[in-house]
Amino acid sequence: MNEIQTLKTSQEIVVNSIDAIVVVDEDTKISYVNPALERLSEYEFRNLKNKQLSFILPREIINAQSFPSSVDRFLLTHKEESTKDSFQEFELETKTGQKIPIEIRVFQISPDGEKLQFAAIIRDIRERKRMEEERQLLISSLKKLAYMDELTLLPNRRSFYDSLQKSIAIVKRRKREAVLGVIDIDHFKQINDTYGHDVGDLVLKNISIIFNESLREEDTIGRVGGEEFGCILPDTNVEGAKIVFERMLDSVRRHRFFVMDNFYLNVTISLGFTKIHPNQEPEEAIKLADIALYQAKSNGRDCIQSYPET
Repeated sequence: MNEIQTLKTSQEIVVNSIDAIVVVDEDTKISYVNPALERLSEYEFRNLKNKQLSFILPREIINAQSFPSSVDRFLLTHKEESTKDSFQEFELETKTGQKIPIEIRVFQISPDGEKLQFAAIIRDIRERKRMEEERQLLISSLKKLAYMDELTLLPNRRSFYDSLQKSIAIVKRRKREAVLGVIDIDHFKQINDTYGHDVGDLVLKNISIIFNESLREEDTIGRVGGEEFGCILPDTNVEGAKIVFERMLDSVRRHRFFVMDNFYLNVTISLGFTKIHPNQEPEEAIKLADIALYQAKSNGRDCIQSYPET
């Protein structure tokens, strides 16, 4: 292949490249763009010729204080060093104002002794960015699932115990009051056995909503077992906790858990609670609340009980 054929082949490669290619002089003025760059930027070559490469970059990038603030500076920085392996990410601004994430690879193309020129291969990385975002979203979702009960969307046992550990530490460090409650749905096994697990799941979902609506934003409610829930009330004394827990019982008691159009269940809960102490382990606090819960069930269910009794 002679020199003319080689040049022609090179031109065809550039013209038909799926990556956008732009050639700039030492002042970073555009002297050539291929059709892929025209399609990507929505500008025709005649609109870009002799423009600075920064013409198709968002203004905020150019005005940024941190390096690299623009392709101009990026190119100029690499004038005295090899640029063939230089990569950088920017946003390209199209004629219609759309901002497209791109990756630029810059290299010098000037023959010895001729005017300095650079070529930049510009790759549209929207798909890669989309996949990265989806991956991050997936990771975030998996992390949430590790600490969330899938059915009720409440914190699961692991997450609730972490919250309890933090609450104990706050009680100790800041000398704050806090109360731990343990809640059990009365006769839940009978609901499952009589109406099926789908109805049982419906009860769990609805009762979780009731709990959330009965509590403050700073309170914690979690599902710690099949039909068992845990509740942490920070900055709350025993008397204040009684009011909150009575409200929860009443809300559940008055709610109609519809199974079919004209058929609903009446559900009640039993609740045991205890004051959180600064030197407790989470397991100890849970044990004391469980003792109170057992006493509430022994008292006929649909009631609250504290430990120690007040």
